[in-house]
Amino acid sequence: MKLSRRSVLAALAFVAVSSACKKEERCKTCGMRIDPASPWRAEIELDGGAKLSFDTPRCALRAFRSGAHAAKRLRVQDYYDRAWLDAAEVRFVVGGDVVGPMGPDLVPVAPGRVTKFIQDHSADRAYSLDELTAAALEKL
Repeated sequence: MKLSRRSVLAALAFVAVSSACKKEERCKTCGMRIDPASPWRAEIELDGGAKLSFDTPRCALRAFRSGAHAAKRLRVQDYYDRAWLDAAEVRFVVGGDVVGPMGPDLVPVAPGRVTKFIQDHSADRAYSLDELTAAALEKL
């Protein structure tokens, strides 16, 4: 009976240690934990096919523009339907009442909905991916 009790305790200890060691995904720019269900997540696809995850579009854009990674493309989620899109296909809206998990952020919006978003949320302006250089990001 002692042997089976020890086996059960060993199994429980293994399960407890395994769950405690579970790695949470973290933003590659700021280190914040990334909620897998967050609509703010963004990712950079590298030349080799690997992906780097970020908690917000702003963090992803900083990494994308830094040149520190062999970035193939940047993908973000559209504000309205949460579809994953290439960052070149959206506009990044700044200002207004929509804030990300770390405060004011760049809100990815499909071009056909930018005017509506700006009106509905009192936003300031929309930028294309090409306009968001490293220098421009520092000013925002």
